[in-house]
Amino acid sequence: MQRHWLIGLLVVVLAACAAPSRAQEGDKPGDYVRKMDFGGETRTYRLHIPPSYDGSQAVPLVVGLHGGGGSGRQFERSSEFSDQADEAGFIVVYPDGTGRIQTWNAGHCCGYALREKVDDVGYIRALVAELQKDLKIDPRRIYATGMSNGAMMTYWLGATSPDLFAAIAPVAGTIGGQEAEGATLVQIPTPGQAVSVIALHGMQDERVQYEGGASTGVDAGRIDLSVAESINFWLNVDGCDPAYKEDITHAGNIIRQAYTCQPDGIDVVLYTVVDGVHAWPGADSITDKATQDISATDLIWEFFASHPKP
Repeated sequence: MQRHWLIGLLVVVLAACAAPSRAQEGDKPGDYVRKMDFGGETRTYRLHIPPSYDGSQAVPLVVGLHGGGGSGRQFERSSEFSDQADEAGFIVVYPDGTGRIQTWNAGHCCGYALREKVDDVGYIRALVAELQKDLKIDPRRIYATGMSNGAMMTYWLGATSPDLFAAIAPVAGTIGGQEAEGATLVQIPTPGQAVSVIALHGMQDERVQYEGGASTGVDAGRIDLSVAESINFWLNVDGCDPAYKEDITHAGNIIRQAYTCQPDGIDVVLYTVVDGVHAWPGADSITDKATQDISATDLIWEFFASHPKP
């Protein structure tokens, strides 16, 4: 009897050792779809780990945020950040917003997340913390980027979590505005630390207008602050020299304005696409009518790679 008991115990122990832990399952190169509970909801996200990752060295992490009505999967396809991650050797995570039409709570926008006051900042911080448990992530090289409503959320992450994010890259976003005409103006808070920023925006954008004001289409009624107001906010936060270096390329269609800031290693860069609409520059999509003059993904990663936390 005792011999049978010992054999049974040995089988249990061996089975337990053979069963992979969550960390073992999720720290290998590949694509994963995961869930986590936060704020009374089950949140979902996609995780891409590049083939070069073996856990021996800490690597950068990029958080990629879809626009209103999009999804992590959609943003992964349109931005092609996973391809960039494979080339450069960083990890990228694509969280999903909340609601039937998925959105982020960016203070004055958008949809379900705004109405229900979803704590998306808290969720993304908790998500990064969870990934740090399983993966070897360089704490000085954690970044956030996003499109439209995801860009607004990106601005919020930079403002509320400068301890976490070294740099942010909003595309077609704003730092705030009004949910509707006459509503209270809401904008991101002033962070206590400098954060490097690269922003891209099309001058023909009607959804989040370059000069600010009322949005059109499905977002009709919302009032957004302008690109100039958004950039000036970060120039003040980052102690930037108001004089900037300007480069105009692609027959005058691309305008790059680069600001040098304090402390050393902090920069603010704005790319304006003169004929640009509400789209991710370089995205391979006929319906988006995205400019092919530049690639937002290439420019953003180049900026991230040269801007670790000082």
